[in-house]
Order: sequence, then C-alpha cells, then structure tokens
Amino acid sequence: MNPASRRFRHGIAPLLALAAAVLAPSPAAGQDEEEERVPRICRQLGQAELEVGIEGTIRDDESQVLLPGATVLIRYEAERGLTTPEDVRVEADERGRYQACGLEAFREIRVRPNYRSRRGKERKVELDRSQFVDLEVDMGDAAFVVFSVVNAADGRPVASAQLDFSPLPISGITDTLGRVAFRSIPPLTYGLRVAHIGYAPLETEINILTDQSAEFRVELNTRAIALAPIEVRVTGRDPFLLTSGFYDRRQSIDEGYFATYPEIDQFIHLGQVFQFKRELSIRYRRNQLILLNGRPASRLGFNRRNLGELKFDTVRGIEAYRCSEAPPEIMNQVPNTMLLTDCNLIAIWTY
Repeated sequence: MNPASRRFRHGIAPLLALAAAVLAPSPAAGQDEEEERVPRICRQLGQAELEVGIEGTIRDDESQVLLPGATVLIRYEAERGLTTPEDVRVEADERGRYQACGLEAFREIRVRPNYRSRRGKERKVELDRSQFVDLEVDMGDAAFVVFSVVNAADGRPVASAQLDFSPLPISGITDTLGRVAFRSIPPLTYGLRVAHIGYAPLETEINILTDQSAEFRVELNTRAIALAPIEVRVTGRDPFLLTSGFYDRRQSIDEGYFATYPEIDQFIHLGQVFQFKRELSIRYRRNQLILLNGRPASRLGFNRRNLGELKFDTVRGIEAYRCSEAPPEIMNQVPNTMLLTDCNLIAIWTY
C-alpha cells in the first residue's frame, strides 16, 4: 500500500467512526471497512476487543525493492503496573509482506525490521486498533548497473534474455542490443540466473557494491553442456554512457571525436572543459550546436563561453562531429528552430 493510500485510510477512519456513532450505533456499523483493514489471518481471532494485529511490507529505503524473508522484531513498552509481554518476531513472505496477530490492544510497541544483519529504523506504534505499518531497511546507496548479454561463440548481443536475481525479487529482459539497465539496485551478493531459448541457462553469483556504477558482460553458450567456462566480468564502460548510446556512436561515426573522463583527464586544465583538445576549437570551430546530457545547453543556462563553469569532475564524456553525422536519437532532442546548416555538434555528458 502506498503512502497516499495509508494517509487516506488514517484520515478517513475517524470520520467514518463518528458517522457510525451518530447515524447507526449498531456494532455492525463499519464492519466491512474494519475487515478490509485487519489482516486475513487475524480474522481468526474473532471479535476479541483486547487483541489487534499489524501488517505491512518491508522494503529497501532507497530503491523501494521488497525484502522477502526479512524479519520484524516487536517489543512492548514497559508500563507501570502491567506485565510486559514477550517480544514477538515474525518473518516476511516471498513478497516482502509481514503480519503479526494477537497483539495486546491499547499498548505501545516498538517495531524494527531486519534483513541480513542490516537493521532498519525503529518505529513506535500505538496499538489502538489493527493497522498497516510499512517498514524500511537501509541497505546502503543503490547501484546503477548494466548487463550486456552476448553469444559466447561470436559476441553477438542476445535480445530478450531473462535475468532473475535472488533473494530479492528483481528481474529484467535485455533489449535488441542485448542490454538491460538496473538504475537502482540494493547493494548485496545476488544469485543471478540468465536464460534464453536456445542457450544453456547461466547461474552465477554477482556482488553488487554500494553506489557502484558498472557494466557486466554475460556470455551464454548455445550448447546445453558448456565446453568452456562462462565468464561474467566488469567491462569498465560507464553505464550511463552505455545506455545513452555513446559507445555505439563511437563505433559508427568515423569523422568524430569521442572521449571519456579517463581519456581527457590528462589533457584538461582544471575547470576548463574546452582546453583539453585543440581539435574542438579548430576542427569544430564553425557553427556549433552544444548539447548537455542530450538537451540544448542554451536552455540549461550554458553557452560556449561559460561552459568552463562546469565542474570537470562531473564530466562523463564528450563527443563532437558534424551535425549531418548525428543519429536521429541525438537530433530528435533538438527543436527545429535550433537546427543549423553547416554546423558541428558537441555533446557533453555529466553526472
């Protein structure tokens, strides 16, 4: 249940209770709504007024990926003159959902989720009724990774390959270039299964690091019995440049200049984007169309003179070539009013 739905439920419940008291003070009033809110398993408790339940989901707080198998620890607050019940521990199902029933009503509890030794933030809950309590665990800064799936024999991309991760419910399908991007994946050691009709399924282990940006190359063998080891390795290419088509254009445009941050670092003077290569001021000195992350730089407040204000350590890559060489995916981002004849295009990609 999303936060907006929870706010709606919590806000409307008191109004419904007041209406029921005024218009129809029968015990059955509002029963349908209450049955909807109470977890299904908790309905077996009957109408016991001193027992309530809570349920909800457990997610990674940054990527919002569900965490199946996470646990929830419930501790009662000590109250004067009352016996403190024992702690309750429940486990989430394969969809990251948990339920705790038979809790003592009109008590305060502290709820904390845990997943693989990572502890989530503790929540204080008043058990005045059965309710939904969604929980989050800080798994660390999410990673941005791209998988390229290719034929092990000739390196051709494998489109429509299915990638499934475990234990978290993450999956994806490769595009026509054999690639699939995961822009926000929690850092963890995953079991990875890659499958496609006509290829032997691959099962391996992948370690995704905190705040990692990387491309992984997966080679599938067309035979059911692999004759050689199947490799999964980091290629070192920037995932953002990969998904934006930078490397494809680098291969297909002969009369152009392409450079990534490691390649231009040795030529550049700190803070001055266009001092790293004389080619850009001499060879591409004519009418210039400058794009910043695929959009006209002028619309973002930059022009040729003040581009030096860009922080150099934020530059991922630069590409420059004649406008006539630019592919449709680049030129489609430029309004017709800005198209120039006899011009050169300079595209800058930043973090």
